[in-house]
This record gives sequence, structure tokens and C-alpha cells, in this order.
Amino acid sequence: MVGGLVDCPMCQGLKKIGCPNCGGSGILRKRHEESAVETPCPACHGNGVCQCTACQGTGFKQVVPF
Repeated sequence: MVGGLVDCPMCQGLKKIGCPNCGGSGILRKRHEESAVETPCPACHGNGVCQCTACQGTGFKQVVPF
């Protein structure tokens, strides 16, 4: 078998994953004394998704033969 491309196992070829910084919510919650402050997540800009780090957003991984 010669190497080829397969869908990325981390994002299933979607090129995006749930943001690991905010857990996919798009919001960071910080407790400040008796209240909570919510701000958009800086890693995903409040979208809740980021580029897949396993395939760098291509959606594919190279299969390397043994």
C-alpha cells in the first residue's frame, strides 16, 4: 500500500473542532467576588469552534505505510 489521505480522525473531515479553551460554548465565565463575568472566548472569538489541530484545518491526514 502506498500512502494516501483519509478523513482526519479528530474532526472527521470537518476541519473544525469544539474549542478546547471554552469547551465549545464560545464564552468564558469568570467569578468575580459575588458575580460572574462572561466574555467571548479569545481562542475561538466567541464561535465555539477552532481549526482542527490534528490536520491544521485541512480535514485530511496522510496515511503512512509501515
